[in-house]
Amino acid sequence: MHPLMTQELARIKIAEQVQYAERQRLAKLAVSDRPRPIDFVKIGQGLRERLFGRPAAGPAKPAEAGA
Repeated sequence: MHPLMTQELARIKIAEQVQYAERQRLAKLAVSDRPRPIDFVKIGQGLRERLFGRPAAGPAKPAEAGA
């Protein structure tokens, strides 16, 4: 293959890779800019912990025998 042809194919391949990288960067930006949903379950658990002083899930731990 002629050296100029090889050089031109390399330029085309590099240009394709640069375009692909730019598309990936833009796609990543679009995903990170989306609004996120509010997790009301997690908020409710945090409020219960603050109000009652213990985790909301599960029963209270029994007192230790030596205490």
